[in-house]
Formats: sequence, C-alpha cells, structure tokens
Amino acid sequence: MGELAKAVADLEKQVEDVRELRKIIERLDTEIAVRMDEIETIGSTLLDLHGDLDNQIAEYDYTAVEQSVASLRGLVDMEEVLPAIDAVLLLTALRDDESIPDLTLPLSSFENDDSWEHPRLTQEDLDRKFEAEMARAEQHWEESWGDHAWADPDERESQRAEDLARAEREAIENRAHRAGTHIMKLVDYIGDTLWPDLVEAVEAGDRERAVQALAAACAGAREAEPAYKLYEINLSAQYESSPMSLGAMGEFLSDFETWLRSPKVD
Repeated sequence: MGELAKAVADLEKQVEDVRELRKIIERLDTEIAVRMDEIETIGSTLLDLHGDLDNQIAEYDYTAVEQSVASLRGLVDMEEVLPAIDAVLLLTALRDDESIPDLTLPLSSFENDDSWEHPRLTQEDLDRKFEAEMARAEQHWEESWGDHAWADPDERESQRAEDLARAEREAIENRAHRAGTHIMKLVDYIGDTLWPDLVEAVEAGDRERAVQALAAACAGAREAEPAYKLYEINLSAQYESSPMSLGAMGEFLSDFETWLRSPKVD
C-alpha cells in the first residue's frame, strides 16, 4: 500500500502542476490578448478619427481639426505603443517556449522622415493646382464668350472680370479643401495601410517589421502638424476671399471681427 500511496501522491502532484501550468498559460493568454486589443483599438480609433475630420473640415471647424491632429500624435506615440508590442512578443515567446526576441530598438528607423512614403503636400503643390484651375477658367470663358458680339466693350470686360472673380473664389475654396483633405489622407494612410501591417507583424512575431510600421506611423503623425498649418493658411485665405463661404463658422468669425473693430464704450 505504501508504494501505491506514493504513486497516487505523485500523480496528484503532477495533476496539480498541470493545473498551475494551465493557470499560468491562461494568464499569459489574457495579458497577450489585452495588449493586442490595445494595439488593434488604435487602428479602430484612427478610422474614427478620419470620420471626425471629415465632419470638422466640412464645417470649417479649424480648432477641432487642430485638436484631431494633436490626438493623432498621441495615438501613435512610440513610447506608448512600443512597450505593448514588446510585451506581446515577449509573453508569446514565453508561452510558446520559444527564444526571447531581441527587443533592441533600431533607432535608425526613426532618423530620416524623408524615407517614408506617407502622403505629402506643399504650398507650391496647392498653388500649381490653383493656377491650373484659373487657366482653365479663363480658357473656358474665352471659348464660351470670346466670339460673342458685345455691344459695349466695357460690358465684356465687366462680365469677364465678374466671372473670373467667381472662378477665383471657387479655386481658393478648392485649394483650402485640398489642404484639409491631405490631413485625412495622412490619417487614412496610417490607419488603413500602416496599422494593419503593424498588427500583422506583431501577430507573426516579426518585431523588425512591426517597428518599421510604427516608425512610419510616427513620421506620418509628425507630418500632420505642418499639414494642419498648411490647411490653416489656406482656410484663412478662403475667409479673406469670401467669409460666408465658411458657412456658420464664417459668419461667427465675421461677427467676432466686427465686434473687435467696433468702438468700445467706456
């Protein structure tokens, strides 16, 4: 009976060890899932941010656009995201009894923003499109009215100036809209292209690829700040050209400007 009791005791210990191991694995699985959810949620939030920007730009709410751009930097902050990536990789290696991944950060990945393929836009790009629109407007006017018999040459020039002034206002609006759309393109590129690649790399245990995707996302987020300044400059030009083209925001700014310029009563 002594040997049997010992065998039973050994078996019970083995069962208990298995139970403890399962608990450890379950805790690892839970922690991995939590960290992966943190990473994947950023991708969903980026998609939501695109929708917010679409509405904000449509309403000319430039202050809300500025806040959205600031939140973009926070979403893809390397100091927040990289520890979550490394935690998933490390815990997965421990759970699966694989070699510990090299968690050394390749700082060179963050050094040169010019190497990334995120959307880019400059004032020169916008101005070229503006000039092209104005050239097309002038050509269209000449094709439509150039052969028209005008009783009074002054009437011709007056009508031409009026039509081209309207075309210029539209071109200025289009220029500001392109600047705003560029911000959304940056968010789209990070959320639709880079983040799915980052998630896939983490799931595959490919740290180098995940870090490269994160570095590109950080560079894109940095690019969003000068992109906002570009938008702000061109939206200001639109306001100066046609305040009411900004809808309720234009009316608010115009009223506020009138109030600032009005004489103050002591």
